[in-house]
Amino acid sequence: MQAAPPELEVLFIDMNAYFASVEQMDHPEHRGRPLAVTPVLAPTGCCIACSYEARAFGVKTGCCVRDAKRACKDIAIVRARPDRYVRVHHQILDAIDSVVPVTQVDSIDECWTRLLSNERPLEIARGLALGVKAAIRERVGPLTCSIGIAPNRLIAKTASDMRKPDGLTIIPRSSLPGILTGLSLTDFPGISKGVNRRLRAAGIHTVEDLYARTPEQLRRAWGSVLGVYWWHWLRGDRAEGPATRRRTVGHQHVLAPQFRTTERARGVSLRLLSKAAQRMRSLDYVATRLSLWLELCNDRPWRDWAPVARTNDTIELNRVLLTLWKDAPGGAVLQVGVRLEDLEPIDTQLPLFPEERARRSLMEAIDRINRKGGADTIYLASMHHERKTAPRRIPFGAPPDLNLPDSDGSDW
Repeated sequence: MQAAPPELEVLFIDMNAYFASVEQMDHPEHRGRPLAVTPVLAPTGCCIACSYEARAFGVKTGCCVRDAKRACKDIAIVRARPDRYVRVHHQILDAIDSVVPVTQVDSIDECWTRLLSNERPLEIARGLALGVKAAIRERVGPLTCSIGIAPNRLIAKTASDMRKPDGLTIIPRSSLPGILTGLSLTDFPGISKGVNRRLRAAGIHTVEDLYARTPEQLRRAWGSVLGVYWWHWLRGDRAEGPATRRRTVGHQHVLAPQFRTTERARGVSLRLLSKAAQRMRSLDYVATRLSLWLELCNDRPWRDWAPVARTNDTIELNRVLLTLWKDAPGGAVLQVGVRLEDLEPIDTQLPLFPEERARRSLMEAIDRINRKGGADTIYLASMHHERKTAPRRIPFGAPPDLNLPDSDGSDW
C-alpha cells in the first residue's frame, strides 16, 4: 500500500528586514529606530532595505533617500556593507544547522530544510522552528526570522510571509486551501504582476478560482507546463519544477554624483563588465550577447545590445561595450548596468586556434592572480580611474562568492 503523502515536509526560514536588522544588531544605538540601508550616501541613493520601524512611516524598499527622509525625519541612513551581510548569512546557516540541516539556500535571507519523517509531526516541527529562532539569537545575535512549515516549498514560503516579523505559520496538507483563500494571488511567490495579468485574462481572480481549475486549464493560463506544476504545488504535492539554467550574469550600479559624467559612467561600466566576466568564467559559461543599460538623470532610460561570438574574454567584451557607448545619449547618468546574456556552457576542450588558446590562458591567469592578490591586482587600463567603484552588491539569487575578489569601496 502506498504511504499517505506527508502533512508537513518543508520548514522555510525568511530573515526579517535582513540588511537593516544586521545594521541594528551591529549598532545598538539604531535598535528600535527607523533605519534604511543604501549603497550610496546621497539624497538620490536608493533604499535597498528598511527596518520595520521605518516601514511604519511608509518608507519602502526602492524609494530614494530624499523621500525616506521626507517621510521620516529621524530615520538613520546607513551605507550598505555587503560583505558583512554575507558573513552573517553564513553564521545564520551554521546556527540553523545546529538544529536541523539546511537543504537549500534560496537567497541571502532565505533557506529551507526538508523534514525527516520523524520530524514531521506538528508539535515536533513547531519545536524545531522555535529551536531555529533561539539558535539564531544565541549564536548570531538579536535577529528575527519568520518561519513557514507546510507540505512543500511553495506553501511553506507563502506561510513564512503571512506573519512578520518573527512569525511562525504552519499549514498542514489536509488544511489546504484553508487559510490561503484569504490571500491575493500576488501574495504567492512566483505570481508577479505580469503573471497575475495573464491569470486574470484566463478568468482567474482569486485563490478559489486557482484551486477550481484543472491542470490543463492552468497550463493554458500560464502558457507553459509550469501551470501543471502549480496545480500540484497548491495541493501540497512535492512535484519538482522544470529544470532551469543560468541565462544571464550582470551588474548595475547607482552612480555617486562625481561619477555621473558620460566619461566616468563609461569607466564604471567597464568595471561592472570586468566583474561580470570574471563571475561568468567562475561559473564556466560564455556569453553570446552583451547589453548596456543607462538611466539618465532626466529619468530617460536607454539600452542597447550587441551579439558576441561565444566568449568570456574580458578584452573582447570591453571592445564591444565601448562600441555600444558610441550610440549612447549624452547627459548626466544616474545609473549604469551591464549584462552578459544568452549564456552557454563553456567548451572544456582547448580552442583550435593558437591565439584563442593564448587568450583563454591569459584570462585564467588574471583570475588566479586576482584571487590570490586581491581585487584588480591586474586590470585593464580602460577602467583605471574607476577600478574602485561599484563594490560588491548582494544579488537576488544566491549570495556572492566571497572567494571572488572585489572592491570594498573604502576610498569613496
